[in-house]
Amino acid sequence: MDSKALGVKLKTLRLKKGYSQDELAESAGVSLRTVQRMENAEAIPRMDTVRRLFQIFGMSPDEVFDWTQTEDKGYLIGMNLSGLAFVLIPLLGVVLPIVLWMSRKDKITGVSELGRQLVNFQITWAAFYYLATSLIIWIASLMVISGSGDIQPSYLVNGSFIRLGLIAILYSFIIVMISWNTYRIYKGLPSKYFPKINFLK
Repeated sequence: MDSKALGVKLKTLRLKKGYSQDELAESAGVSLRTVQRMENAEAIPRMDTVRRLFQIFGMSPDEVFDWTQTEDKGYLIGMNLSGLAFVLIPLLGVVLPIVLWMSRKDKITGVSELGRQLVNFQITWAAFYYLATSLIIWIASLMVISGSGDIQPSYLVNGSFIRLGLIAILYSFIIVMISWNTYRIYKGLPSKYFPKINFLK
């Protein structure tokens, strides 16, 4: 609920109960100016102020505010693009979408489903990245020493090239999937992330 609707609701309840602005302010323990500014939508009130004012009418903040979900395609696109943070640090590509998902999952239409898909996709590929690179490093370390005990630099070089190739393929795939889904969101279509393991339901 925006501040204008909140002000209208407060004024309607006040008049219905026969309170003057001054009487309401005194009963709630707030200043007259606070009531005036709230009714005129001149300021966004603190939650404590809302609670104190509407408590006079036997209402809780949950009853006061309209918690219905709103449409915000820009937020969906931004949340989806936050998955690209994996380019900096693979784990960041999981953490940032989780934070954005959890902060708005019940407030914006589509965030809950997109967040679940994106986070499951990012966890799947972050886990694959860490397991694959660890396996390559482990195999390369086993092959470093030849039967004669000499270090074979070619094994290290080959292991590094394999690891870099894997990273390039993985990064390209994730960038393509995030870009494709950003386009789908922009067009009003549902997101489709695959393949992924559904870690979070």
